[in-house]
Amino acid sequence: VSEFAEEQDLREIFERFGRVTRVFLAKDRETGRAKGFAFISYQERTDAAKACEKIDGYGYGHLILRVEFAKRAT
Repeated sequence: VSEFAEEQDLREIFERFGRVTRVFLAKDRETGRAKGFAFISYQERTDAAKACEKIDGYGYGHLILRVEFAKRAT
């Protein structure tokens, strides 16, 4: 996501697909600007899957969003 993205903007985009329970937008501690990635949590996994399918490749600002399920740390 853009360094100027806000959590509320992301919530509005992703709520179209189901109940969003959490939006975490990683931000730089010094500048307060977004680091370029976020985590969106849904109440229902099926809603998350629908959002992944529909929002991956979606234009947001001047960028194209890459949306996928988070991977477990190894």
